Amino acid sequence: MATASAIQKFYPTTRQTAGCRRGTTQPAKERTAGHRTNGFLKFRFLPFWAIQARNYRQVEAEFFRSLANLCAVYEMPVPDVSATVFPQNVTTAYMQVKEALKLKDNNAECIIIKDSNHSATLAVLKGFDTGHCLYYIPVRPLWNLVQTAQQQPLTEMLLSVYAYLYQIAKTPYYTESDSYLSGEYDMLQQWIYEADDEGEEEQQYREEQTEAMDLLNHAGDRLVTLIRDNNYLLKWEANIKAYRQTEDWDLETECLADQFLTLYAAYPHRSLFDNIHDELIAPEETERVRMEQYVSFYWSSNDSFYDMLFDTINNEFQECGVTDEPTSIQLFDTPQSKVLNDLDFEKRLFDLIDKLCGILNKYDHE
Repeated sequence: MATASAIQKFYPTTRQTAGCRRGTTQPAKERTAGHRTNGFLKFRFLPFWAIQARNYRQVEAEFFRSLANLCAVYEMPVPDVSATVFPQNVTTAYMQVKEALKLKDNNAECIIIKDSNHSATLAVLKGFDTGHCLYYIPVRPLWNLVQTAQQQPLTEMLLSVYAYLYQIAKTPYYTESDSYLSGEYDMLQQWIYEADDEGEEEQQYREEQTEAMDLLNHAGDRLVTLIRDNNYLLKWEANIKAYRQTEDWDLETECLADQFLTLYAAYPHRSLFDNIHDELIAPEETERVRMEQYVSFYWSSNDSFYDMLFDTINNEFQECGVTDEPTSIQLFDTPQSKVLNDLDFEKRLFDLIDKLCGILNKYDHE
């Protein structure tokens, strides 16, 4: 089988009526919740005209303060709604500024926030488009390198990269029970065990799959103990220098490790989940593709389970109407000096993951 990239698009389809689901040849499975983090604000979205406020003058004043702050940053005129009264003045001003903002920045979304600290404050959301891609980082290339003594400097450097992705970026790992892909691999394993072996050829194929699954689990468990080791983060720069002195040194691979290290230095505590706010985007939607489902470590892009795994995942995601993607929030409850919606970390990280998978392809073999 030719090696394929793990960065694939998944394609949601038009959803069926609620309560109707596509048929499946396998029983539904249960899995534990994956890696989740809470947003720094808890929002409730209500049409402003539905907000019941006894002290409406305070609410009104809060809204128009935030309106003035937002218009100042985006250099837009403050809507003149002096001819109307509450709540129509707020509703009219909000609709006007929302439309004006779209003309300034089509990627920006203006909302009214009501939470424990705000009654009616404007905020601007900007999302990072992941392109409906699966960012799956293969583990078998690293396993193959660990078995090769001649590639030790390369292996040590990549272990530093994997340690960062696991420990700091919080990338889910496929052998850990709370990960999404753990459930997917468990399901594939169950299918293997329940397969009807009608002939010698089918029996042999089942034995080969069982052996491959055993390796997948054994190697995954062994490697996760390595990338949990904080020493690989502490020795990261030294590992890059050691790799630079090897005969098999490759500039592209070193540059990639160095770019990951630079990202870590710039954002030493940032994870994939810090800008996930599922309470903001269609909070009533329960069928959604979550971050831990489309970003993860997995075994291989070049094994006998690859096609089944991705077909199953794609079929599951077709049932979802929303994808949780990184979203930055800028509140205008106080005067702001500039637009602060920053998704630099996500842009750099997803680009580096894509490049990493490309480099790893040549080591992803049986």
